[in-house]
Amino acid sequence: MKKTDQIAIVGAGLAGLTAARALADAGHNVTVFEKGRGLGGRMASRRKDGWRFDHGAIVLRPSDDDFAAFTAQNDAEGNAAYWNDAAGWIGLPGMSGAVKPIANGLTIHTQAEVTALERGVDGWVLQGPTAAAGLQFHQLILAIPQPQAHRLLSPWPQLQAQIEPAQMDPCWTLMVGFGARLPTDMTYSNDGNGPIAVIARETAKPGRDLPGDGWAIQANAHWSRTHLELDRTAVETALLDAFFAALGCNAVSPNLSMAHRWRYALTSRPLGQSYLNDASLGLSICGDWCLGPGAQDAFNSGRRLAEARLSESSPGQRPSIN
Repeated sequence: MKKTDQIAIVGAGLAGLTAARALADAGHNVTVFEKGRGLGGRMASRRKDGWRFDHGAIVLRPSDDDFAAFTAQNDAEGNAAYWNDAAGWIGLPGMSGAVKPIANGLTIHTQAEVTALERGVDGWVLQGPTAAAGLQFHQLILAIPQPQAHRLLSPWPQLQAQIEPAQMDPCWTLMVGFGARLPTDMTYSNDGNGPIAVIARETAKPGRDLPGDGWAIQANAHWSRTHLELDRTAVETALLDAFFAALGCNAVSPNLSMAHRWRYALTSRPLGQSYLNDASLGLSICGDWCLGPGAQDAFNSGRRLAEARLSESSPGQRPSIN
């Protein structure tokens, strides 16, 4: 990979941005395309009427030196904070706050969904985004959920076959806000009570200034799969009932209630390697699903892919781990 190469990265989640940051800092020409309006992928926050909910990744749990250093740097810069021993770390002012600093100075196009790929003699052409019209890229990195990557790779069945072992589960998330504090001391639970996998009291997180008692409630994978196409109102009712049952307190009507469906939320079966790279096509693939279900896995996948690509252009560097 030469520094004159134009590199396209599809996906502005933690894996894609980590790879983009490392490549750009090494002097490479990187352009990121993201189908959503914001950055961070599932490290996202939903805001409405003064409320804020981390409705994707609830917490960060560093367990290796590199991700711990990344989290510590975010903490030092005011972009993350330690919550408690049961939960871990959070982003500030929301979970995406731990990701956005990586994007500073990068060329990123949001609301730019890539719908198809073409590989010509002179490079890659991305179909869909207006910002990609007329452009060709020497190198392409897919940093998106496995099912989305699988669809884009339909012209290359050999690559589809390589990523097919990885599997991802959906997740329904309920965000609720109450005018008065609920009569419970619970702040965080991942005990898996009934259909619920995780309960997080958003109001209890450091740096949160909410108009009332806010909660994020995530259903488990089985319940989410079974009720994937359920109407959002019905999801809100079912998960709110389960929430009060888990808390052991009387039900009250929330001031605010929103349900969000993540079709591709957590990795149930990882690929078992940090990334894939096809040098003949100039195509690489990374994402949390390559390694596991957490933000740390996304970070490590993007980081190790970038290390590998940089070692190609600078043979004297330490080779990366695949």
